Amino acid sequence: SRWKLVTPPGTADNGGLVIAGGARHDLITAFLPSQDLHYTPLTRTSNAGHAWSGLNPLDAPLANTPGSLAVQPKTGRLLALLANGTARQGTPNGTNWTTLAPPQALAATPAGRTCGLRALTTVAYTPAGTPLLGGSCARPGTAGIFAATGHAWQAAGPALPDALKGHAVTVLRLGNTGNQVTALLTAGTGRHTILAAAWRTSRNAGWTLSPVLPTNGHPVAATSLGPGHTAAIITAGGHGTELANGQWRTLPALPPATITLAPGPESTIDALTVHRGTLTVWHLTSRQSRWVEKQVIAVPIQYGSSG
Repeated sequence: SRWKLVTPPGTADNGGLVIAGGARHDLITAFLPSQDLHYTPLTRTSNAGHAWSGLNPLDAPLANTPGSLAVQPKTGRLLALLANGTARQGTPNGTNWTTLAPPQALAATPAGRTCGLRALTTVAYTPAGTPLLGGSCARPGTAGIFAATGHAWQAAGPALPDALKGHAVTVLRLGNTGNQVTALLTAGTGRHTILAAAWRTSRNAGWTLSPVLPTNGHPVAATSLGPGHTAAIITAGGHGTELANGQWRTLPALPPATITLAPGPESTIDALTVHRGTLTVWHLTSRQSRWVEKQVIAVPIQYGSSG
């Protein structure tokens, strides 16, 4: 019910952070390269941020997207999407990395050709530990989700509803939430852009799709995956929408400077706002018509310390 500051110490985080959750309280943080930092430092905590330990760094820049890092739930193996579009798989301590899928090679596979793969956008593991890659497709009505099967890649995306079939589709996010894989999809461009979410509990189970959500021409600014079949979207202009109980609902006007939404259990949701070194948490339940300020956290920032 309360947020606390747990940023790993000792590494410049000017470029931003990417977080990937593993089993129970296991969490990996990647520091995105910036300025004179040309590799990607990695740190792990197994106790919800009380203590952190450094892993061997990834000797390449990680892609600057929220879904560029994943942790295999059972073994702790790592999966990373690099800035050049290549997917790599690493050992739990980050000592050894192997190229899993160069984008050109994946695009040349039968699954890649069916999709008309343009680029990879996100990575994840299934609950059983199978690597998943998401991308953008040129072929209309195809969701570019690929699963590693032996030494081959197979198309693993959902069959799309009619509303999405006439548009090129991009996988915005893939995530392993509990015992399921969650995907956020976007289709179309400009004022015709629409979104949808999809969930699958196992490799042999079918996908469950949400209703589609028109964005009314507002670009997507932030996406969030929550427990169960929940998700949240912020579009440009500060418009917030939550997916819960199988339906999208428009949220009350977001507090100024909201940067992301955090869906919680029982149709609750938090809005996180930032002003310089102050993080403010606002709370909303399904019965409320306005946001309630719940918490303020002072984040120590040494301005100008990195040049």
